[in-house]
Formats: sequence, structure tokens, C-alpha cells
Amino acid sequence: MDVFGKESEVRTQISMRQNPLYPGIEVKSGVNQYSRHAHIHRKWSFSYVLQGKTVVSLGTWRSELTEEQFIAVPSGIPHLCSPDRENPFRFIVLYIPVDFLNIREPEFSLPRIGKSGSSVILETIDSLVRTAIRGELDENVGSLQRILNRDSSPLDGEWGKILGETTPSLDYPQGNRFQIYRYARKNFGIGQKKISTIEKMEQAKKLLSEGEDLVEIALKCGFYDQSHFNKVFKLYTGLTPSQYLSSRFDP
Repeated sequence: MDVFGKESEVRTQISMRQNPLYPGIEVKSGVNQYSRHAHIHRKWSFSYVLQGKTVVSLGTWRSELTEEQFIAVPSGIPHLCSPDRENPFRFIVLYIPVDFLNIREPEFSLPRIGKSGSSVILETIDSLVRTAIRGELDENVGSLQRILNRDSSPLDGEWGKILGETTPSLDYPQGNRFQIYRYARKNFGIGQKKISTIEKMEQAKKLLSEGEDLVEIALKCGFYDQSHFNKVFKLYTGLTPSQYLSSRFDP
């Protein structure tokens, strides 16, 4: 089965699936709906353009992706896709926890851009989301690594110079708010406030997966109320919290 689904069967603009036995492995697919703000994943991610084109940013590094192109982003790197709004845009994103990858290998430790046929990519993603045993998982990760090795290359050196080599976190050097802002902007290409919001989104996803009440999650993550939480969550994920939770368990 195609993990994206036939065009005639696509009823929602964005959806997620997860591996039932390895729930950390997730797939997000969408049509003309996407995250509106730079964000960070705790997982390794692989984003593939099925239709249309988008500008992808890592920190302040930017490049265009068109149909059948992809970008692989290691955990902890701020990034954003900004599709061309004048034309239809379809995409699929694979998320894999770093525990399942050899992050010392260049295919998984560095951001990479490449191009590969959609049938190969969709089949590989489908195999990963259906993996039932660890041996099979390792085999499917190996297939993905071979695709990355064959069909992609690391980003040019400028992305690292611009982004810096530290992973964004809420621990900043001492100083006034202007010094902290300059530190975050220089190292990560985004401001300290946005990094803080990204951390809240990751915390909210974890609490959602643990079955916490939405009102409680909003309060624990520092939002004014559930309405504020819903609005910000959708800007960063493309889904409301309820949609995110329900779509992860769609068959």
C-alpha cells in the first residue's frame, strides 16, 4: 500500500502514520498544508517533494527543492520548508528516532540533499512504517542508507558556518536579552523565543503521546489557554493537537 494513498482517496490536507510496533517511526504526508515556522525535531527526518516546489532553510541557509528531490535533516537542526503557494504542493516526511540509526555514518550525521524516483522512496518508507521485527528494521534502515549514499550529497560547507555547531537548547550564556538574542540568531539562525517555543512543541508532542489532557498540556507547556496552544501547535506542525493525535493512529 502506498503510504501517501491514492490522490482520489486523500480527504485531509495533512495526516500522520506510525509504526505500531516501533511508534517512534512516523510518516507525515500533506497537500498544501505544512508547518509555518522554523522547527526542530528530536528525530532524524527525511522530507520528499512529491509535487510542486519549496524553498528549504536550515538556519539562514536556503535552497530550492523540486519534484522528486529530498532533504535529510539530523536531529536538533532548525529548518523550514516554504512551498510555492501558487501551485499544488504534495510532500511526505519520514521521522526515525536516532536510536535506530548509526548517527556516526555520514548518511545520517550530516544534512543531505538528493533526488530519487518516487516509487523507490515510497516503497522504502512504506517498508519502514510496516517493520515488525528489529532485524527487519535494521535491513530497511540499511536500504534507506544506500539510497542516501547513492542519490544524495552533504550540503555545502556554508550551512555549517552559518548555523554553527551547537545544538539549540534553552541553556544560554549569561547576559541581557539582546546578547541572548544575538547568540541564538548567530548560532541557529532563529531567535531565542522561537527556540523556546520549539522546545514547548516537542514537550507537547511527548505529553500527547502519553495521553495527557489537552488543557493540562497547554498549562504545563506555558500557554495562556487551550486556544492559544492549538493555534501555536498548528503553526509549527500543520495540525491541531487533536488532529495530530488522531491522525497518528489512522490505519
